[in-house]
Amino acid sequence: MIIFLRCSQFEQIIFIIKIKNELMKMRYTIGLLLFLFGIVSLSSYKAYLKKPITHKTSSRIEPFTFSSNGTTSKGKIFLPDSYETNKNLPTIYLIDFTEQHFKRATDEFEKVIDGVNKIQRFDALVVSLENIPDIDAEPETFQDQYVFKNMASYVDSKYTNNSSRTFIGKGSEAGVVLMALFLEDTETSLFDNFIATDPSPKYASAIINLIAKDNFSKKKLNKKLHFSFSTSNNRTKCTNLINLIKEAKYEWLQVESIEYTNSNYENTYPISYAAGIKYVFNK
Repeated sequence: MIIFLRCSQFEQIIFIIKIKNELMKMRYTIGLLLFLFGIVSLSSYKAYLKKPITHKTSSRIEPFTFSSNGTTSKGKIFLPDSYETNKNLPTIYLIDFTEQHFKRATDEFEKVIDGVNKIQRFDALVVSLENIPDIDAEPETFQDQYVFKNMASYVDSKYTNNSSRTFIGKGSEAGVVLMALFLEDTETSLFDNFIATDPSPKYASAIINLIAKDNFSKKKLNKKLHFSFSTSNNRTKCTNLINLIKEAKYEWLQVESIEYTNSNYENTYPISYAAGIKYVFNK
């Protein structure tokens, strides 16, 4: 049966068909836009996850002054984030003089801080003289180089309730660290832990003689030593020194030693500082 539609009815049908087509196009376009938006959003979210999360930090390096032998000296102290709520933090004292025989390193203070930061859930104060003194550390002038007693008294009174102190140094300054370990006794004790890397041959010889002659006080309690040396150093002398210390089996001393055979004096100390800090704090 043939149905004839009036022109107006035919035009209405054509109009409805056009409307449906337009709606289908709009639905397709909206679906495509939503799909593309989802891809962009997912990519942005993945990028967000990969982006390192940064937190506002309250860690800082603060200068201070203290009196030593009638003169005013300047020091600096690293205060970690946790210091805002925790004043019971151990202290690491860096002895750092101008290099006399090797390429000068100006980042030792930062490398000690890095060594602390590598240990999870551990914080410490790091202290040193504000500037690097131009001193050639030698055994004969040890007492002149050992300027930390007054500094430690000031730091204890102002910054921390924790009595744990660690003494750290490299090169000739490592010799000062080792000499302090053996020359301190119970009454004069300042440090609990000692980290010495690549001691100078002069200081190594002086300490070997000190041990061989048994010419130092044995009145000590609970000391820890981390000793290390690199390919730049006198291997025979360093090996002799650490073997003498270990063979003595001092009841008051725990020792760990490392020989770095793949690095020299100029690039060992960041590694040895971190290893020493980890050892003396049982981390």
